[in-house]
Amino acid sequence: MRQHSMANPKKIQELVHECNVQLALFRVATQGIGTAQDGASLRREVETAGRACQKAVEAANNVVLPQLRADGKYPFNHFQNSKISFSEAEIARHGSLFIGCVGAYLIEMKRCVKLEKTFPAPTEPSVTRQQVERVELILDTLENLITVHYSTNEQPCLDKLQVTPRRRRATSCRPQCVCSKLKTSYA
Repeated sequence: MRQHSMANPKKIQELVHECNVQLALFRVATQGIGTAQDGASLRREVETAGRACQKAVEAANNVVLPQLRADGKYPFNHFQNSKISFSEAEIARHGSLFIGCVGAYLIEMKRCVKLEKTFPAPTEPSVTRQQVERVELILDTLENLITVHYSTNEQPCLDKLQVTPRRRRATSCRPQCVCSKLKTSYA
């Protein structure tokens, strides 16, 4: 069996965290568009934060995507002979966090484009249509890989999954005393 060179889970976690940090900075900068702080310096800040977030997403994508592709082709135990051991939970968690981050970045990019159209400035747009399309492509690819990944793996045994109904609390209220339970003030 072919041995894969996979990233350390700690490295993936750091990259996803960096994506979240850059996303937060981009979001904060974008919120200033159309306010009293809006100007050329804010638009430069939005553009810089957007580029940094784009780079963080690309860097994380270059690590997470091969991981998801490899796990979609081979069973989870194919790393037995390697020094790195990944569990299904780690893969799912990192993949889900990253997909959520990319989805939130896409929403913020679209919001930035709309805000810049609503409040035009003499500067170039901070986010281009090509950047939005690139992030949409990354998100589609990741979502498709996750879908394939979970549809090709073993399905959980439905016999083990049980839903236990919650006990209802006993109510001491009768229809006659409903009005006494309400607190109203006409003062």
